[in-house]
Amino acid sequence: MQDLKPSARLAPLVLAISAAFSGGTAMAGQAIDADDVDAGEVALSDDVLTVYLHDHGDSIAARFTEDTGIDVQIVDMSGGEILARIEAERVNPQWDVVYVMGHGSVHRLHEDGILLKDDWQPEAVSDYTEQAQKIYERHPDASWWPVTISAPALLAYNPSCEGTEDITGWDALRDPQFEGRIGMPNPNISGPAYPYVASFFEDDMDAGYEFWQDVFDNGVRMYRSNSPVAEALMTGELCVAGLEEPNTYGEVEKGEDIGIVYPEEGVPGAARGVGISADTSVRDDARAFVEWLLSAETQDYLTEIEHRNKFFQPVNRNASPNELLPPNDFLEGETPYVFSDYVWMGEVEAEIKRWFADQVM
Repeated sequence: MQDLKPSARLAPLVLAISAAFSGGTAMAGQAIDADDVDAGEVALSDDVLTVYLHDHGDSIAARFTEDTGIDVQIVDMSGGEILARIEAERVNPQWDVVYVMGHGSVHRLHEDGILLKDDWQPEAVSDYTEQAQKIYERHPDASWWPVTISAPALLAYNPSCEGTEDITGWDALRDPQFEGRIGMPNPNISGPAYPYVASFFEDDMDAGYEFWQDVFDNGVRMYRSNSPVAEALMTGELCVAGLEEPNTYGEVEKGEDIGIVYPEEGVPGAARGVGISADTSVRDDARAFVEWLLSAETQDYLTEIEHRNKFFQPVNRNASPNELLPPNDFLEGETPYVFSDYVWMGEVEAEIKRWFADQVM
């Protein structure tokens, strides 16, 4: 198998250069299997925009090049894998743009000098919604921008499980009647899972450790990502789970029998953020990608594409939210997001993730 372009940039990634490489034939809009790149059968090109992101990789690869004429190498991994890879590549970054869930994690990349710091700002920030504007204005000179906002976890339950009709808050995760039948994604792998678990530590670190220790003592089942949590919930393997809002509404759209609770204590909110590598060699292409991603046209497109996460909350006020969004049968008003201090969230990320890793071992 031949490389798409001559290059020394080999990495275990999923690649799309507005095309995919399969059996030696390029096919537009498809991603290459990570195993092919791990095996050294595909190489990334130094002079082509490389984006590390989670979700919608194929759709973004095809549409971005169609709209702009710019080739792009899309690397679609879980959020935790993206952050780990960026850390591992500090000396020799292989990416130009990162788009990942958890604005605390993205802001940490900014604080660590990993993201490009200059005076450039995308024009689309002037069209931010009120929610996005509040996040953006906290650090308007930061080298990252909110792209979409959602709850990294709602309380979702299988109505066939006895006792679930009485669920009102997060304590359901440590309720003995659901012992061994509660689930969640692993915050060391899943991007949304970290802002979810971290929200319990913000007011009192000790209280956060106590809560999650109770959840582990109650037999929580940990999964790599949100999708298998949803599957286990639908089959009845789980009764209750902390499930990302986009995945939850994906199940609603499929007609699954699912219960949703917006806990009375509050619902953690988080943004997917986008930033440019300080070491990018294709700065203009990277800026074009950020501007394109924040445009009303692209944000509308992302609300419409078929995807397991059938939920995209636009941050551009000229885009139209998905009809699945509250107000609906599960919530009468708009989602009451509670945003943690994302600077703090970035500072304690390693500590909290290390604790969870120790519990899973």
